[in-house]
This record gives sequence, structure tokens and C-alpha cells, in this order.
Amino acid sequence: MTGSWEQEVRNRQEFRAQMVRNFGFTVMDHGVALTCCPHCSTVSALNSAFPDSDWNSLPHLVSVIEAFVDSRPEEMTCTVCKEPFAREADNNSSDYWLWHSHFLSEVKQDLQLLIHRKYGKTAWIEGMLVSSTGEIKPLTLPLSESEFKVRAGCFFSVKQAWSDFMREHWPISQFAALQISEGYYLVVNPPINADSDLQLFKDNCVQLVGKSTSASNQYEFADLSWADSWHFEENTYHQWLSDYESDLASSEIIAGVLASPQQFYSIMQRELNSFDCWLRRDGENNPTAFLGDDEYYVSFDYREYLINAMIKGYSYWGALRFVEPILELWEQTRAVGERLKKILGHYNCVVFGGHYLQFRNKGGKKIVREVDLAGLAECDDELEEDSAFIAWIAPQIGLNTQTLKFRS
Repeated sequence: MTGSWEQEVRNRQEFRAQMVRNFGFTVMDHGVALTCCPHCSTVSALNSAFPDSDWNSLPHLVSVIEAFVDSRPEEMTCTVCKEPFAREADNNSSDYWLWHSHFLSEVKQDLQLLIHRKYGKTAWIEGMLVSSTGEIKPLTLPLSESEFKVRAGCFFSVKQAWSDFMREHWPISQFAALQISEGYYLVVNPPINADSDLQLFKDNCVQLVGKSTSASNQYEFADLSWADSWHFEENTYHQWLSDYESDLASSEIIAGVLASPQQFYSIMQRELNSFDCWLRRDGENNPTAFLGDDEYYVSFDYREYLINAMIKGYSYWGALRFVEPILELWEQTRAVGERLKKILGHYNCVVFGGHYLQFRNKGGKKIVREVDLAGLAECDDELEEDSAFIAWIAPQIGLNTQTLKFRS
């Protein structure tokens, strides 16, 4: 046999380590399925699949990976010798090895799974936690969400933690809470029928956050049922808390999250350190944050992003998924702005407000055109040639591609 699945996985792990270093919390899941070609005996990658990182639980992740192999086409082509070969549909006897990696931003470890599948069944699953220095800690699977928290230092899925939490306290007869991380709590409470019930609920919440070592003294509460009044259609408790869906939708039971915007802001600052940008805000209680550098920057309401995450079953680090597009927007704003300055050097170019680019005549007095860089369509990373870049941006800003002058 030329090569082996073990060597292929090691190669993938080295590549993965570099991805994690480069992309931090923005790194996507990375997976590959491997099988042996009957013609050249080479272990060949079928597909680099599974980029989604929104898993409801560890079993959900494993089931998606297994389904990928079971739904593969009847005939495949070897990526090495290019010869086609068919799977044995009668007994599904081909060996398949699947490797999948999911980054745990909270503890800065990569959860990696190795799965061997044959005869349509999973023969074994190996789990491991890989640190930033390459240290590997074996992780026996399957295991519960609470066991995962003990072994890894964080929950794999807050959604699964919600399900386990509800099962433990159902039917809801009294106030109960589960700490997901510092300053982040799942909370349940019986229906509020009187002012005294409401006061007791508030007192319990105050007492709960008072035990936290978080420096924050301001917390937000978000009930899962808000997803219905806000008309959220995806990633709500209807999808990942189905065993309690009807009860939560029809009763006055309180099931929600207590979390600190200040804690979330602090986490964002730390996570963004490696991206050559700063995060700032005006005042301690201002929910508007500015992400960027001294010339280019964009703003967003981080409190809104946190509440959105709380309702959809994400932790502080899960809420970073809403910040990632802002980071990408700033990176594109800066890249496009600098490129336009270089190409249109016959104008006097000035950036103001973080993402507005003014083109003035060489005297600097008359404004010829103003462009909102943050309002442009998403730029293709492949536009390396200036001609391709100009063809992409010219229709959006009214630029003549021949003269490189703005149309009147």
C-alpha cells in the first residue's frame, strides 16, 4: 500500500495546526474522508468536507460524518491514479477513515475525531484534544456533556447542555441554574403568578451573579421564547430542545440565559489581539464597539450580538460567530481602500468616519466622489490582477474602466 491513512491524518494535523495559528477563533471545521483505491492501493481523500461548526451535540457531529460516508456516490475516482472505482453496494465492505477537527475557542484546544467505518457501521471512534503546542490528550468517546466539560474545560455544545439541564430539573418546580462559563448561566424558573414570585426570581438571579468572580456588575437576561416574538426561524430551541418545545411555547415557564456584556466585550478584545486591529467603545456602558485601526474601522452593537447568541444556544465564544463578519468587513474595507488609493493616485484620497473614502481633485478642495467602503459587495479573494479588481469595483462606484476617472 502506498502511504497510509495514519500518515495522511498526520499530514492533515500539521496543516490544521497552521490553520488554527493563522485564523484563531475564525478557523472553520476541517474534515476529510479517506479510503484505499483498489487500483493503485493509495490512500486517497474522497472529500474535504464538513465545514459547518454549528453542532447541537457530539452525537450530532458524529452522525453527520457517518451519513456523509453512507451517502457517497456509487462510483468514485481515485485522486491519485484518476481511475474510477465503485463501492461494493451489497456489503459496503470498503474501509473508510474519517478525520474531523473542531476548534474550542474557549480553551484554545482542537477537538479531533478519528472514525473507522466499515460494513455500514462505525468500528471505532478515537477522540483527542490537541493543544496549541501540539500536546495530545486522548478523549474516550462517547461521553456526556458534563463529562466533556470536566475533561476539556468547556462544554462542547451549550445546546446539549440545555437539554441535559432541562432533563435534570423537569418538571420545573423551583429556580435552578447551570454555569456554562464565568458570568454565563442557564436559568429556569416556574411561571410567575404574583409580584412576590417575580421578586423571588430577581433575588435568585442577583444572588447567582453575586457568586461570580467576573468583574462585571451588569447582566442581561434573554428568554429562549424571545425567538418566537422576534421571528427567528433558525437555530432556536425549536430545533435543539425539541423534547421541551411544546411546553416552553405554551407555558409561562422561564427558561433563559443570564450573561454579561462586559465579559463578552473582554473576550472579544482578547480574541481579536492576533488580527492586527483594536476594539474600542465610548464609555463602559456603551454597547457600540468600534473594530479596526486608526484609519479604517467599523462599528457594531455587541450587546445585540450577545443577546442573539443567548437565545440561540451559544456561549460567549459561540457568539463570536456574529463578530467574525464584522472582522471580515473591516479587513475588506481596509484592503479595498488601500488598493483604490494606489490605483487612483491621480486623486487626493482621504478616509473619514472609518469607512468613507473621499476622492478629491489634486488641489484637495473639490470632492469628486465619496464611497462607502463598508457598503460594497463582498470582494473575491482571487482578484489579484488590478484589471480584475477594477472590473469588479467600477460598476459599484461609477468608475470608467478605461480612463480611471469617475463618471459625472
